[in-house]
Amino acid sequence: MDPVQAARDEIADLSRQDLEAVLAYYTEDVYFEDVSMPGPCLGKAAMRVFMADFYRAFPDLRIEIRNVIGSGSLVGAEYDLLGTHLGQFMGQPPTGQAFRIPVVSIYEHNGSLFTRETVYYDSASLLTQLGIVSAA
Repeated sequence: MDPVQAARDEIADLSRQDLEAVLAYYTEDVYFEDVSMPGPCLGKAAMRVFMADFYRAFPDLRIEIRNVIGSGSLVGAEYDLLGTHLGQFMGQPPTGQAFRIPVVSIYEHNGSLFTRETVYYDSASLLTQLGIVSAA
């Protein structure tokens, strides 16, 4: 599959909260990094735990794609992540607050599956919108 289309499809499955469909786009030894977290997920099993926790924290999670571009084995996706904090997140109890943040994901594709994804966003904005930290 074309890596750009694979990224679009993976994001659509992510927005539908179809965890197993999302994981099907990745190699078993995927390197998945959310730069706001203390460390990366090494392998599909660790990514599964991370994603399941994220879905529990934000059960209405959805994504609106802005742009997806690619060149060779690299794909960049720009999208808005939206949801409501209804479950524990990073040790914080649910606040019931909604959020919308712009996100960029950079994927590496081996011709069949994604081997790496790095996710970038403004975590201070997320935590402020959730009411976990106050605005400066």
